[in-house]
Amino acid sequence: MHILLVNDDGFDSRNLRLMAQACIKRGHRVTVVAPHTQQSAKSHAFTIFTPLLVHEAHMEGVENAYRVEGTPVDACRVGMLGLCEEKIDLVISGINEGYNIGLATFVSGTVGAAREAAFQGYPALAVSMEMQTPAETAEAFADYAVRTGEKMLHSKLPEQTVVNLNAPPVPLRQIRGSRMCPITRHVYKDGYDKRISPRGLLYFWLREEETDMHPNPGSDLDLLQKGFVTCSFLTPEGFPMEEYLHFPLPWGEDM
Repeated sequence: MHILLVNDDGFDSRNLRLMAQACIKRGHRVTVVAPHTQQSAKSHAFTIFTPLLVHEAHMEGVENAYRVEGTPVDACRVGMLGLCEEKIDLVISGINEGYNIGLATFVSGTVGAAREAAFQGYPALAVSMEMQTPAETAEAFADYAVRTGEKMLHSKLPEQTVVNLNAPPVPLRQIRGSRMCPITRHVYKDGYDKRISPRGLLYFWLREEETDMHPNPGSDLDLLQKGFVTCSFLTPEGFPMEEYLHFPLPWGEDM
């Protein structure tokens, strides 16, 4: 199948290349359209009143790759509506460097790009893991994500659904499996340091975030802390837990 691969960490992200290679190893054709620079926390922002500059780029094994001077949603829209002449079967956004769980899914550029694809009627998958995830786990998770994407094409999902995957940063042998789950009400707790510049100007610098380590039982963060790969449906109609409880590929199946 033909996969449009996007992200929010920018074209130079190592995880974007990891995801591309996982798709290629499964025999799929890949078009990469990614932001030119880091674009995290852009949510669903996209450009309306100014042109979007697009640069042809190179990525090993990828026939068509582009840098877009815009947001993750810009990159996704340009890929879907302008650059891809061949039919797109699946859109994958990621792998993001850091979880996209809980209420952070509403501000994530990774999820925003996947959500735009879902809005346009494409099967859409958002994929995230922590930066300290061991290389062996990351490689297995990328393969798992592609296999999940393949399964999406044969599953009757709710309309405009984003399938959101996250992996815990543990050695591969410590992965306990995969679980379908709702998102937690987890909120990043951060703030700003108030400072004065050398020229006497007031500015604010975002402090490192703190995390709530007591998530809702059975939610994405709770299960990630216990060593599970998580799969959540982000849909306009809410989370249909009962009907889709067994959707994700069990971790380890055919791997």
